[in-house]
Amino acid sequence: MFPTKSSFLSLKPPTLVTPNRFVPPLHSFPIHRHPRTLATMSTSEPPPSLPKMPSLIYGTAWKKDRTADLVYEAIKAGFRGIDTAAMKRHYDETLVGEGIRRAVSEGIVSRNDLWIQTKYTPSPSTHYTSTNPLTTSLTTSIASSLSNLSTPDHQPPYLDALILHSPFETLPENITAWTHLTSYLPNQIRHLGYSNVPPDFLDVFDEFLDLNPSLPRVSLIQNRFTAGMYNWDIETRRWCKGNGAVYQGFWVLTGNVDVWRHAKVVREVKKGLGLGSLEEAWLAVVMVGMGVRVLDGTTKGEHMRGDLGVGERVREWRGEREENERKWERWVGEVRGLVGG
Repeated sequence: MFPTKSSFLSLKPPTLVTPNRFVPPLHSFPIHRHPRTLATMSTSEPPPSLPKMPSLIYGTAWKKDRTADLVYEAIKAGFRGIDTAAMKRHYDETLVGEGIRRAVSEGIVSRNDLWIQTKYTPSPSTHYTSTNPLTTSLTTSIASSLSNLSTPDHQPPYLDALILHSPFETLPENITAWTHLTSYLPNQIRHLGYSNVPPDFLDVFDEFLDLNPSLPRVSLIQNRFTAGMYNWDIETRRWCKGNGAVYQGFWVLTGNVDVWRHAKVVREVKKGLGLGSLEEAWLAVVMVGMGVRVLDGTTKGEHMRGDLGVGERVREWRGEREENERKWERWVGEVRGLVGG
């Protein structure tokens, strides 16, 4: 018989060294909503602080043998955030590091100028046992990532964020992984996060963290930002706002072509700000107006420069005259009405 949700969540991390002790599927727990929104926090509890990271992060998936050159070009163009993963199928972490080191060696940036994040990808086919522990897999992967993404100007190396590419299949595995990752903070890894998470998972996992306050909170969530993903991922974005976590969106541009091509408000933003494309206008309201950190994987130099210039253009335009600020607030409000949040 599976343990009850409350009795399982009360277990402290040291009792969960071996994940197979309990293996209830996540869906075996009844879910109830209890978001720790800023409005419901105790007045004595300070608002959570957000990790400092660029608004625009260069995505390195599917770049294959062009990865090193594109990472170098992205940094040269002005990107200061780099996203990758220890997942050979879609990423090449080794080549990402090569592109970063090239930029550092040429004096374009230093390691401290960059936000570098990578991901550990749980394998659904892996059955972790006492002879094949999850902690060993994590340790091996992190050591490889630290080596791959190291730079000569900062030793020992560090990661700004380590993201679990998706939740593990069981809650005990997630707790074991999170507890193990804590040992790398704050020197080798600065922040921890999750990707591809449903809102229900955050409800359950957050309860465990509430009961174990010595463990770090989730610093960032990286999810698909599209209409088809949990209705623009509204609940997860609200969770991030209430829990001091940064929300990163991927597929912001490529997954929403029908939206930004046809929405009247996006055309108004493009014309009003004098931007070069509808993509840049959509990026302006989502990234600047709504505060979504955007993963941008463009392979074209002109698009890199155009996307990177959006934030500064918005700031300049809003300061030109008072009526511009009112227009901007209206545009952002219309987009919020479309995507929620």
